[in-house]
Amino acid sequence: MVLDTPLLRVSRPVAACSRCRAAKVKCDGKLPACTACEKANRASECSSTNHQFARGKERSYVATLESKVERLEKKIAEARARRKSSSVLMHDVDSATPRRTSVDTVKATRPISKRAAKRKEASDIDELVSDFGLLAVNATARDFYGFTSAMSYARLILSASSKEPLPQGLHKALPPRFAATPLIQHYLDNIFTLLPVFDEASLYGCVDAVYHPDDAATSLDLWTVRMVLAIASLSQSEQRGDTLYSDAVGHVNAALEHAEDVLHPGFISSIQALLLLVEYAMMDPHHFDSWTLIGAASRAMVDLGIHQDPPRRSSIARTKLEIRRRVYWCIYALDRSTSLVQTRAYSFSDDSAHVSLPFHSSPTSPKHASSQVFLQSFDAALSYFKIREIQSEWYMDLFQSGRDPWPDPYPYVWKRYAKMTEWFQDLPAGILPSTRSLFELELMYSYVYMLSPSPCIPYIYEYAQRLIFEHCIGYATNLIAIISKPSNTLKPPITFYDAMRAYMTGRQFVDVLSRNMDVILDPVPPTPPT
Repeated sequence: MVLDTPLLRVSRPVAACSRCRAAKVKCDGKLPACTACEKANRASECSSTNHQFARGKERSYVATLESKVERLEKKIAEARARRKSSSVLMHDVDSATPRRTSVDTVKATRPISKRAAKRKEASDIDELVSDFGLLAVNATARDFYGFTSAMSYARLILSASSKEPLPQGLHKALPPRFAATPLIQHYLDNIFTLLPVFDEASLYGCVDAVYHPDDAATSLDLWTVRMVLAIASLSQSEQRGDTLYSDAVGHVNAALEHAEDVLHPGFISSIQALLLLVEYAMMDPHHFDSWTLIGAASRAMVDLGIHQDPPRRSSIARTKLEIRRRVYWCIYALDRSTSLVQTRAYSFSDDSAHVSLPFHSSPTSPKHASSQVFLQSFDAALSYFKIREIQSEWYMDLFQSGRDPWPDPYPYVWKRYAKMTEWFQDLPAGILPSTRSLFELELMYSYVYMLSPSPCIPYIYEYAQRLIFEHCIGYATNLIAIISKPSNTLKPPITFYDAMRAYMTGRQFVDVLSRNMDVILDPVPPTPPT
């Protein structure tokens, strides 16, 4: 009996209980109640302060054990519920019933009101979104099982990236094909030339399926056409709330009706659909967070192994390899652009990836050569990928690789400066003037960004300050010229990122001017460093 019920006594109490301390009597610290409190029939009031509970909020030993038991019982009940749901799911699979989506995996045992269901759904989403950064998407999985609530990959992605809710009543009807064709061509001329995330022929295939009288379009076809129409409409919008902006929001609302069928882990088509949403979010930051979306696309891309080219000995179709490379380089360009603008870390490093550039395999037969004439040229996309590679290198070295100042940083800076200058001078002659003006804007922005203060270069030389001053003026001049063009002409789309770049260059302009106005405005330029 003595061994079964040991006396819970501490050899040296940390603090006397509240009653003994008030009466100024010796407290032996016995638990759950000291001897003095037991003799006074005050065992239930015996409590003491310690390092875990502050005075006035004391917890007795018994209460602590009871709360711990309650937490453990709750975990056991949750584990049993998950095990029961998993067994029910396995029974459904064995009985050869049609496979259900994750939304239908778990059903309520009793009917609940719509308001309670919405509260439960919001609570579950908040719980999952809080741990979204730790989510690992399984490349072999086609759905999520084991959730104790109605949750799916698509709903998780959209909940994590949503800002303002989209207006529910705003739904744009699918326009006639003759009205949709100019919008699709606008997308191909201005956006697809830089980010060819899919094959142009597959886009026309989606359009044919959507407008086919037999209604044979899949959810992916409808998503692709709707998102392309939304991006094209939004890129021509002059201000938030105009007709084109409302059309774009209506197309996105229509596209999101197919999100559950389109956004699934383990499919390249799902990543392509997610990239279209990233392109839209870059122009409509009020409703979606582009950084969250490109992060999700990057993780799904790495999970499928697209960041590494297959071994040469592996037999893979040329068209499939081409799509893999297109998807990787579009994600790479968007991820680098997003990280630079928002001064964040990359989703993946350059050293972790090894993927050749796409578009190298050109058809040689006369049959394919004749059809190639009507497709877009990818010279602009290759140049776009190249400048993102150069930016990625110096941004990682100067802003993300430590905080110790370099003793002599400018030899490194001038080499990268010359590399970007050569990139712009070597642009292919076939690039459209609108795209060339976009690249010149990108060049000016890169100059200002690289020459600005960084952890490795906290002090800027006077010559570098003069260059920042001049490049800021060049950036502002080119940006105003682009904005002044009519929206329905061939011009690069103005995105939220351009607003962030304009703010950054304006801030650097004011900063260098306030630091050393006399030297900057001096007609004689300062001597460049070695």
